[in-house]
Amino acid sequence: MTRKILLGLFAVAVLASLAASVWTLVERSRTRQEILDLRDRVARARISADSCTNVLAYDQMLFQQFDRVVDSLRGEVRVLEELDPRGVPEERYDEYMERFEGYNDSVAAWERRAEQLRASDAVCRTLIEAHNTLSDSVRGVLESMERKAP
Repeated sequence: MTRKILLGLFAVAVLASLAASVWTLVERSRTRQEILDLRDRVARARISADSCTNVLAYDQMLFQQFDRVVDSLRGEVRVLEELDPRGVPEERYDEYMERFEGYNDSVAAWERRAEQLRASDAVCRTLIEAHNTLSDSVRGVLESMERKAP
């Protein structure tokens, strides 16, 4: 009878050890898959953030070019206004009004572009923050694994 009890206890111990080993393998596999999934999400987030910042840089360059055009129009209006202390000469008034209206239209377009640039910047910042959060998650999981490793 003692032999049966010992064999039973041995069998239970073997099964418990086997279950613990299987559980460890399943847990490692789950953690590994979690890391792989996070890594893929980080890579996609990085691509999105990089693409956004590249487009933003291009849009900023276009905005600066447009800003120079607006500045040039403002200069042309100022030159016409300064031709005579009494005001724009009558023979140049049509030219002045054309430049003035062009300048006013460009200012409205400048404001729209500036607002679009600010909105794009906000989107890029959000994408960068999302990437950084995911990167921190991967680091946290890896550090957690290192602490658990024997």
